Amino acid sequence: MLFQRHQGFLHYDLVGPADAPVVCMTHSLTSDGGMWAEQVAPLLAAGYQVLRLDMRGHGGSTPFGGIYTIEELAADVVAILDFLGFAKVHLVGLSMGGMIGQVIAADYSGRLLSLMACATSARWDGDDSFMRSRMELVRSTRDLGRIVDDNMERRYSDAYKARHPKRWGALRQTFLGTSIAGYLGCMEAILKHDVLGRLERVTTPTLVVAGSDDLATPPAANREISSRIPAADYAEIAGGRHFLNVEFDDLFNRMMLDWLERSRM
Repeated sequence: MLFQRHQGFLHYDLVGPADAPVVCMTHSLTSDGGMWAEQVAPLLAAGYQVLRLDMRGHGGSTPFGGIYTIEELAADVVAILDFLGFAKVHLVGLSMGGMIGQVIAADYSGRLLSLMACATSARWDGDDSFMRSRMELVRSTRDLGRIVDDNMERRYSDAYKARHPKRWGALRQTFLGTSIAGYLGCMEAILKHDVLGRLERVTTPTLVVAGSDDLATPPAANREISSRIPAADYAEIAGGRHFLNVEFDDLFNRMMLDWLERSRM
């Protein structure tokens, strides 16, 4: 389904009983709502509605002109929630999606029943020059294929690739299917992201989940979030790289369902 927003359209998918509590899921850079495929069936079986969103220029959403901010992406999510009439939802976000979740929790008081922020960070603290050189390569070649393999290695282990070659291949194609404008716009948003100073005002029950082997958003970045949000919980998946929900889906799903049950209202 499509929702018109400013000069473009945002794609969303909503399944489950209309009277059930809603779990809103926000994805990483160069991904889309399909990254949550392993979570949909368990959530439906547990009695939730599942709302998956595609960010600007990702999946079925059109790219918007110019560069973005995480605050603008968060406002996109809230606009869809308003359109659908959802006053409060549980939010599960990974990487960029977790950044969006933090901003909603900090800036839109009362909109979240709970937040599960996974493999993410409260601020960009990486190698800015490296990322900008990567962006320039994509901008000049108009080709995400120049950076896809390094990113896939960061997201999934070789063991996962060997066990699930078709799923791994589909996720790689999703990466390549991201629009150039969407990639560049969202990369700018990530590089400017800094919600750290606003986390202390978050009252949303929050679980932060990290992977021990995640190079993109290492455990220290995730622990920084949990240390700033009052009464936040922290969990770490041993051996986890960046896409914890895909490679460690059984463990992740148990953690997610337990967290939602504890936060359910």
